[in-house]
Amino acid sequence: MTTTPKMIASWLAGLAVAGAVLTGGAAAQSSAPAPGGAAAAPATPAAPATPTAEPPATPPAAPAATPEDARKACSAAMNADPKFAAEIVKVADERAQLKRDADTLAAHLDADKHVQRNERHVIYAYAAMWIIAAAFVFYLWRRQAALQAEILHLRRELDAAEAGGKGRT
Repeated sequence: MTTTPKMIASWLAGLAVAGAVLTGGAAAQSSAPAPGGAAAAPATPAAPATPTAEPPATPPAAPAATPEDARKACSAAMNADPKFAAEIVKVADERAQLKRDADTLAAHLDADKHVQRNERHVIYAYAAMWIIAAAFVFYLWRRQAALQAEILHLRRELDAAEAGGKGRT
């Protein structure tokens, strides 16, 4: 099974949601998208930005997870929320169907291209076969006519020989 960049991106988005759910931080929960795909509204109105010397505090970065840890986190998030799991499966199925449709269309277009390119050769081959068949039938007809003419000639000679032989006896 091959993975596409779109599928990887969807898995990464799922992992981000799973990480937000698993960390349980207030900042992560308020910015995590809802299972339906819409972003959740912040609990408190945002304060106007004032220029300060220090950047706003950011949550500590999560340590780099191995693909197996990420897979486990995503599986845990899917098992925790059946709607999220159904949405992931739905998106994966839709993308797989689009990929199958694209592959089918590409195969049909490739076959059409080959037929169009080879159509002239097929017509020439059929024309050659019909010409050969017609020439063979013509040859057989001429040969049969020649054999009938030879048989007629031999009959005349045989009749002449019989007529000449009867007169002598």
